[in-house]
Amino acid sequence: MAQLVQLQENYELFEEMDANVYALSSDSPEHHVELKEEMGFTFEFLSDPSMDVIEKADMKGQETSVRGYSVFDENGELITSEEDDYWGENINDTAEKINNALE
Repeated sequence: MAQLVQLQENYELFEEMDANVYALSSDSPEHHVELKEEMGFTFEFLSDPSMDVIEKADMKGQETSVRGYSVFDENGELITSEEDDYWGENINDTAEKINNALE
C-alpha cells in the first residue's frame, strides 16, 4: 500500500510522460473501487484475477503478483519490467527508469 501512496504523492513525475499509469493486481474490481475511494487515488486500477496480464508484465510470483513496475509499448509489447519492493520509496529513480524505457 505504501508504494501506491508514494505514486499518488508523486504523480506529477509521470504526468509529462507519454504513458498511462495503472496499478495492476489480482484483487477484485470491487476491492479496487473501495481502495481508490478510501485512499483518494487518482490513477486507474486494473483487476487481473487470472494473472494473465501480470504474467505478461513479468510480475507473477509463486501465487500472487510481485511488486514492481512494467512498461508496455502502444502495441502491448513488454519493453521492460523490474521487480522492486521499494519502487515507491525510490519513486524518483523509478520515474527515471520508466522515462528512459519510453525513449
